[in-house]
Amino acid sequence: MHNPGMTGAQIKKIREARGETQAEFGERFGVDQSTIHRWETNGITDRGVTRLAIERVLLDLKSLPSH
Repeated sequence: MHNPGMTGAQIKKIREARGETQAEFGERFGVDQSTIHRWETNGITDRGVTRLAIERVLLDLKSLPSH
């Protein structure tokens, strides 16, 4: 069964709950603001280990209290 990954809305909701800009959020992953914008627009569509690792971190962040 194909897992399409996290949606852009889910990613944006997590970032906003953390109170972070796209640039700040990107620093967590070692990517720039444009990558976060792309994730929030298109979701995470990468396949394999990278996508799973990113999704795991996003879910962990979702469960932590925001600052």
